[in-house]
Amino acid sequence: MSVLHGIRQALGRLDAAAGLGAVVARDDPAALRAAAELDAQGPGGSAVWGLPVTVKDWIDVAGLPCLGASADWVGRIPDQDATVVARLRAAGAIVVAKTHPGPVHPVHGECRHPADASRSPGGSSSGEAALLGAGATRVGIGSDSGGSIRLPAAWCGVAGLRPSSGLVPLTGHFPPVGPRADGRTVIGPLASRVADLGRVLAVIAGPDGADGGCVPVPLRHPDRVQARRLRIAVVGGEGTWRPAASTLAAVGRAGAALARRGALLLGEVLPAHLEESLDITQRYWNRRRLTGAQADRQLADWDRLATRFAQVAADLDVVIGPVVRDIAPVRRRLTGADYIFTLPWSLTGWPAVSVPAGPDPATGLPLAVQVAAPRFHDHVALAVAGWIESDLAPGTPCPRCCRTGRIASEIRRPPASRGFGEEP
Repeated sequence: MSVLHGIRQALGRLDAAAGLGAVVARDDPAALRAAAELDAQGPGGSAVWGLPVTVKDWIDVAGLPCLGASADWVGRIPDQDATVVARLRAAGAIVVAKTHPGPVHPVHGECRHPADASRSPGGSSSGEAALLGAGATRVGIGSDSGGSIRLPAAWCGVAGLRPSSGLVPLTGHFPPVGPRADGRTVIGPLASRVADLGRVLAVIAGPDGADGGCVPVPLRHPDRVQARRLRIAVVGGEGTWRPAASTLAAVGRAGAALARRGALLLGEVLPAHLEESLDITQRYWNRRRLTGAQADRQLADWDRLATRFAQVAADLDVVIGPVVRDIAPVRRRLTGADYIFTLPWSLTGWPAVSVPAGPDPATGLPLAVQVAAPRFHDHVALAVAGWIESDLAPGTPCPRCCRTGRIASEIRRPPASRGFGEEP
């Protein structure tokens, strides 16, 4: 099949999924021209050659609007691609759309869950997860500070990777971020399958000379990881933060599947630090109200918590646990508490994958498991996530989300929301 034919099909799938409200900008003629140029060049050797890609509207794509989370930037059209976009294009990928950067946006309106318009798709890489969950796309690029890739991936039944901090350049993220501004924020892929996360990461990772926080670390391949004797701990949760029974059961099934492959399960870790990580992050979000000395103390608290996490996990290869406490909720404003299981890995800079873990028995909505590994061990997290996907959810994306193969264009538009809130 020609690249041009494939891109025409991809654009048709976006048309069919318009009811999700997940796409905020397109340039179909430019995408078709790029496809024709690739066909004229002949087959390329890249794993993403001819692949249609969507990009969250916090990441610059030359010639397409990029508003970020605010209505203040209506009319902003960057003339340069973000580094990750430029690298994907250079490898033969074709950008087909910009996607909704949150469940609700003051300009773009609402983004809807692919299975149930009354429920939240999560955020803030909402459009990416919704399109993937509906079966409309295969790969997208999002960003994650406290869980903004992982949470929507979990609720929409797709795979999402928060790469190690410093692995993927943030150049071209809007608004600009970096290690001095927010060391939690990363750019990373979402995909219908875990294997595609690794393929995209191999293209976008590595220093670009502009982002001083990006580290030259060689990527290792997930296929080289062996399950035998991997040391795996589990995050369960307790008290206020105890996950739903179906979520805990999914984590238990994931652990049992890994044990059958030869991994060593070491018990539970880290629940005592969950609330502290949320408190530190909430204070960080309010940093504009802090004096210089207060901000310094807050960042020192962050460093101390990250050090304690690292000490607890020093003798581990992998930590598995919930991404979020329960299935996608009925639409509401998201709060920091929704990110209680994703925040710790943002604070430590560890890579973490949200991997589908089958349907919730009561509703058919997606369940997910989170897989985290020490910083720059992205290949280990991806390998373990791939095993869990193979054993627990070989048929992803979720059949209810993609309506057993049909794009969810039949979803009725719910009433417009009156509120707008930022998510981490």
